[in-house]
Amino acid sequence: MDDLTFEPNATVSSLMDKGKKFANAEQVKKILQLNAGGKSLADKAYGEGFPNSDKMAGLLERVRDAASYIRDVEDRAQEQEFRTQELLDQVRADMQAARSQVQAAEQRARDIQAQANALIKAAEERARVAEERAEAAEGWLQRIAEAIESEFAPGSEEASAIASSIGRAAVA
Repeated sequence: MDDLTFEPNATVSSLMDKGKKFANAEQVKKILQLNAGGKSLADKAYGEGFPNSDKMAGLLERVRDAASYIRDVEDRAQEQEFRTQELLDQVRADMQAARSQVQAAEQRARDIQAQANALIKAAEERARVAEERAEAAEGWLQRIAEAIESEFAPGSEEASAIASSIGRAAVA
């Protein structure tokens, strides 16, 4: 570890290959420190001499790759957040539509109940009027029956006249 060797170790390669998410630049710095044998770049650069340009180009390429990966992760996170917001908006719209449908159904039920109550009330009124008419008709029938009995009592002239006219009609 005398020179700056930035060959990827198994941990760095595994993280990069498997697409693990880096939360921030601090994690990238820690990974690069692991790759440099636990020493920071500044310690190695000042303590042991500056690395050659090939090694710096490789390091720069890995830093760019890590930055690109972080941007990709952030873009995916932003896209997922956008999709989540769209989904949340759609759920809210669906819930509002469902509430509206429930309210409309409840209003229809109230309207139907009001119509049913009106029909019941009208039917009850018709039944009450029919009962009054039936009672009046029964009263008249009672009076007619009483009049017939009193006017045409058995043995009265009217009853004999009716009986004889019925008898003549039956013979003819």
